[in-house]
This record gives sequence, C-alpha cells and structure tokens, in this order.
Amino acid sequence: MKACVLENKNQIKYKEVENPVLRDNEVLVKIKACGICSSDFNRVFGNSAYFFPIILGHEFSGEIIDCFNDENKKLIGKRAVIFPLVPCNSCEFCEEKSYAQCKNYKYFGSRCNGAMTEYIAVPVWNIKLIPEELDFKIAALCEPAAVAVHTVNKIKNLENKSICISGNGTIGIICGILAKTKNANVTYIVRNEKKLNFLKELGFTNFINEADNKTFDICIECVGSNNSIKNCIEKTKSKGEIIFTGNPEGDINLPQKTYWKILRSEISIKGVWNSSYKNNSQDDWDLAIDFLTKNQPEVSKLITHKFKLEDGINAFNALKQDSHIAIKGVFVNE
Repeated sequence: MKACVLENKNQIKYKEVENPVLRDNEVLVKIKACGICSSDFNRVFGNSAYFFPIILGHEFSGEIIDCFNDENKKLIGKRAVIFPLVPCNSCEFCEEKSYAQCKNYKYFGSRCNGAMTEYIAVPVWNIKLIPEELDFKIAALCEPAAVAVHTVNKIKNLENKSICISGNGTIGIICGILAKTKNANVTYIVRNEKKLNFLKELGFTNFINEADNKTFDICIECVGSNNSIKNCIEKTKSKGEIIFTGNPEGDINLPQKTYWKILRSEISIKGVWNSSYKNNSQDDWDLAIDFLTKNQPEVSKLITHKFKLEDGINAFNALKQDSHIAIKGVFVNE
C-alpha cells in the first residue's frame, strides 16, 4: 500500500509500505479521509516528532474491510471513525475510564504510525460507527469536534452567558457553534479581516480585537500562545472562568499584573486534554458524531482544502503558505 511517510524534518515521501498485519481484536480500516492537524505541522516543520520514519494522521474516518476475529465479521462494510488513543488499560486512570490521562498510551500518528495511508489496523475498542448520511470528510473532523465538545461541556449553565473565544481554528470554531446551540452569547477575538469575514459567513456576529477592554463570563483559549492566554485572563470578569484548550509550543510567561488578575478576580481555570471516550458519565465521541451529522452544511465550510494522498509534503506547504483562509486540510482517499 501507499503512504505519506515523514522520513525526517521537512521530508515527507509518498511511497510503498508494508500492509498492516491484523492482530487479536483488530479490524482493518480503508482510510477514506484524514485531517491535517496543527500538531502534524509541528512534527513536519518543528521538533515534535517522537521518531523517524513515521506515518502521521490521527483525525480519520474509513470503512472496515477485514477483521481478525470471527465475532467481529459483522463490522465488515461498516463506516467508522477511530479514537486515536490506545490506552494501557492497567493504570489508575484507565481503571476509572479517564483514558486521556493514561500513563502509558499509544497514539496513532504520533507514538505509532497513523492514517496518512491507504489502510490501518486498529483495535475494535477504538472504533465508533457512523451513520450512512455522515460524509467521510466531515467525519474526519470527529477528533477535534470531540475536543470541542469536551471543552464546552466543562462550562455549566451556558445559556445567556457571555463567551469569548481566542482562536479561530477548527476547535475554536466548533466550540463557538456548540456554545451557540446552548444559547450562549459568543464573541471571537479576531486578528485579521479574512478570519473576520470567514466567521461572519458561519453566522457569528460578535467580534473584538485584542485591545478591546470588554470582559466576559467565560473565555475559551484555543491557541496556546503567551499573548492569547494573557488576553483571556484580562478579558475574564471577576468570578469568571477560563477553559484552556490550546496546546502551547513552548514555555508560557505571564506579566505579574496579569497573574494578579487571576488572584484578585478569583478566576477559575480548567484545563482540557483530548476528550472523554467510552466513559460511563460522558462519551464526547457520541456527542461529536451526532453534532457533525446534524450540522454538516455548516461544518463542511471548515474543510477549506482537500488533497490526494500523493500530494504529501505539497499539501503541508500549501496550507502553510496559503494567503487565503486555511482552517482544515483533509487528505481524501475516496
């Protein structure tokens, strides 16, 4: 089969690789669509790759075409998305089904080979079946959508609350759409006119710039930069709340005055890491699949670029250099 292999920094080669070999309780998935995440950029152009060579890709959908165990034959032909974290199932967090906090996990596309390929073998446990009406390309957004669901569900009683979102990428935008469905008043911090116009096309109407002194009940931080975090702290009301979702690329350094704001305003801070999966109290993936299925026309606008697998490094360069709006690029194998 063919795959995009990251052989070294800045070096992706579209090449022949060995077909997956199924093991106990695994199924073979024919990849239909695989999203390109900002973390993939950090592995290609930065220093985040755990090893070389590696096949990237953790946001993916596909069709189940084979299985190892006879009892799983009923899954053949089914359409699915895949939770990319493979837990150890032996640590304290796995015992309480908090799999995102697993101490010894594997992760498709980072700690083991991922889905920028034609086929992948995955555990049956990681499979979520999707309805026929959900487009494979939109289904590939399930992983970031589940993170957005997890983020928004950290907030209690959203109705009529003022929400400020810093970050206009896939997760930040889906957070806004979800918050609107819960009747929250959503405002975005916007840094350029192109993003402003794009958000307007999605139906958002409230925007501020970084210098605006307006404050909000809740701020959702989806960038992970010093400046974005500082903005969120400064724009949160006394007794307000901040949800940190953005993954920082380096150390975070805050001015003393900004840190004082947390203390003096008694701001509550919650962190988000990944999503809840197959937990008795909440499964963000079920909620994300339902959300994507019901909101396909709106969510499809987030897929601004489509590529063939053989585009390889050119796809990453196109997203990096595009002078227009680049929200989500997707490799399509249909």
